[in-house]
Amino acid sequence: MDDKLYPKEQFEADLQRIREMNISDEQRIEKGEALAVLYYNQNKNHMIDRYAIADHRENILKEE
Repeated sequence: MDDKLYPKEQFEADLQRIREMNISDEQRIEKGEALAVLYYNQNKNHMIDRYAIADHRENILKEE
């Protein structure tokens, strides 16, 4: 998989960050799934705008 836009190392670090957040388990699952959608669809322009990946990540990683 070509993961230049959202490297696997960054994806894994983001998942770890979510694990450490002071949020409910349901929110952790939701945020993790949202990051997975970004990671696994990063090269599918019809699914995700490659220029918006960083913005999406930032919004997902906000602790609510």
